Amino acid sequence: MAENKEEFELPKELLESIAGLNELMSQQQDQAAMMYRLMFRHERNLHVLDRYSDIVLEGVSGMGSEFAKEDYRNFLQYLSYVIPDEYAPHKEMYEEELRIAEDDDESADKEVT
Repeated sequence: MAENKEEFELPKELLESIAGLNELMSQQQDQAAMMYRLMFRHERNLHVLDRYSDIVLEGVSGMGSEFAKEDYRNFLQYLSYVIPDEYAPHKEMYEEELRIAEDDDESADKEVT
């Protein structure tokens, strides 16, 4: 039985875009992993934690990643126990990123239709 497969090549721009997105996702996952390590070690220095959590937060609106959302919610829960005064402002930042992501999704949906 002979297979009838047509060979095709994806546009260079699309391949570069996919490669760039893969790199961003990899970096975001690395930052999330480091944030979890810090939480596991009971880090209390907010400046150190923010260095990694900010990258995770960018993934919420920038890539709409469900993993980023879950990671940041876990970070918020950690803050609520370890640095309770910082919980509310960080939760507000998270909610703002969610609004941005929703607005971006709505804009993209309008462009498609």
